[in-house]
Amino acid sequence: MLITAGWCCFLLTILLYSCSSPKGQSAENIIQVSLDAIGKKSDRDKIQNLVSLSDCMSPNGKYTTEIHTASGGYSYFKQVYSYKTEPFEAVVRNKTEGFSVADSMIKLSKETISVIRGHEFQNLVLEVDQRFHDFEKPERIDTGGVKAYRVKAKDELYNECLLFFDVNTGLLSAIHSRNPDDTNAVIKIRFSNWKKVQDLQLPHHVDINQSGKIYAFDFTKIIFNSPEFKMFYAAAKR
Repeated sequence: MLITAGWCCFLLTILLYSCSSPKGQSAENIIQVSLDAIGKKSDRDKIQNLVSLSDCMSPNGKYTTEIHTASGGYSYFKQVYSYKTEPFEAVVRNKTEGFSVADSMIKLSKETISVIRGHEFQNLVLEVDQRFHDFEKPERIDTGGVKAYRVKAKDELYNECLLFFDVNTGLLSAIHSRNPDDTNAVIKIRFSNWKKVQDLQLPHHVDINQSGKIYAFDFTKIIFNSPEFKMFYAAAKR
């Protein structure tokens, strides 16, 4: 694969969309509408932690992803694979520091932390105003008959990305971002199958297109303020 050409193709695709600037709409307004479409602010503010479990499919086979997140940027992340002997299990604390559960002396790179946090799909839609910044003027586009607002922004690693919001529902429908491990490659995340969880609308299916490699996540559990929440206290104090 020609990586640079792939990124250029991505930009060319953007330019081919029919687009216009929505009158009277700012990126901040569109983002606020998306949050309100999920549910009331009072209900969103009640979330202290979130536990999710999903059945996943990759080009290599099946696996599961378990994620525990808490306010302040803590994450516990575990993937168990049908095609690998050892699972991947790690902890992120304060958004920027992380370590392997198998050996807490093994620190995670900022790119690995970004990948882990990028898998926190429920948090991405709930915290879109916090996870992204430097929002530019939105454009209204029509892709295959689906109308959306497209907002150019930057992610937590200051890489450029695109956020897409469904015009009809207001919900965040997709994110196009650069691969933290290879910023010339594009990762396209698409959210669907929105269902209520404790009065909040959240996506229960996520598709990822990573430079032509397709991944799918089907959520079997999403719980707020769960008694199953895992916090690695000893490691978090290191």
